[in-house]
Amino acid sequence: MHAPALSFMRDPQPATSIVAAVREEALRALADLGEALPLTAWRGRSGRRYVFSIFDAGDPPPLDGGGVLLAVGRNGHDGAVLLGSMGLAAQMSGDGGCPLRSAQTREGISEAHPADARDIWCDVMRERGACEWHLHLLARTPLAQEAMRADLACLPRTTA
Repeated sequence: MHAPALSFMRDPQPATSIVAAVREEALRALADLGEALPLTAWRGRSGRRYVFSIFDAGDPPPLDGGGVLLAVGRNGHDGAVLLGSMGLAAQMSGDGGCPLRSAQTREGISEAHPADARDIWCDVMRERGACEWHLHLLARTPLAQEAMRADLACLPRTTA
């Protein structure tokens, strides 16, 4: 049985029906709330939509609890630029999942200091223009995180 997160890979669509560009989309349901509820959505290449909480990149990113963290910059037209992503290790009781190794670990940063690897990644993303962290909490397993990052065109590299 295939995981639901990989359904877009299992049933490939003709090139004309695949959304070509990964993009941020406003949540219409929140239009009247303004800044009261800082949420946004990203549309992946598959057409699937993912909802994210928004945090200021000047603050440390919320790394507890797992999910996927995006580093986002803004261009002059208030458009979002996806700079990179990181899957966050999470173990929920009873989920049987294992922590996800970040791309930085796979590229040679020691697993002995995962907090250091995250800090380095965050610093690099800020240097590349990240002004916001977008956090998606619903991708809790390594498989779901990797599928989502692939859909948002953040794999195999974590930087654009």
